[in-house]
Amino acid sequence: MLSLEDLSIHSHTAKFIFEKILEIVNAIGLNKISFIISDNASTMVKTKQMINDKYNHIISISCIAYYVNFLITDIMKHKYSKKIIMKCIKIIKYFCHSYQANTLLYKELEDILINGEGLKGYYKTRWTTAWNCLESIRRCKVLLYNIRIFF
Repeated sequence: MLSLEDLSIHSHTAKFIFEKILEIVNAIGLNKISFIISDNASTMVKTKQMINDKYNHIISISCIAYYVNFLITDIMKHKYSKKIIMKCIKIIKYFCHSYQANTLLYKELEDILINGEGLKGYYKTRWTTAWNCLESIRRCKVLLYNIRIFF
């Protein structure tokens, strides 16, 4: 890391960000920079264009997480994905609303030392929660089956 600066009091215009990036480029050395990676916000798109206009050898690319977010969002819109998530949510809601079942589940989790990792919910606005939700069901599969026998 070259430096860390709190820029929150500044307006994050393309020109401002461009000037900050130029400071970094000059500090590191123009011949040592090949890529600039950022998100795809409109300000950053403009900033990347300004950088490319000034230094055509520097390639501006978007962060892969931006595209992964789009990909996962599209996958979660698929009928099959929705069906699986809805089933998982139904299981999780059952345990949230059933004091006895929830207590039994967490007792079993303690016994096999799964580091307190219980069932995780899913929130549409947080694409990573789809993975967390599905993984928590998979991780607790045997326990969920065993508890089902009691109810």
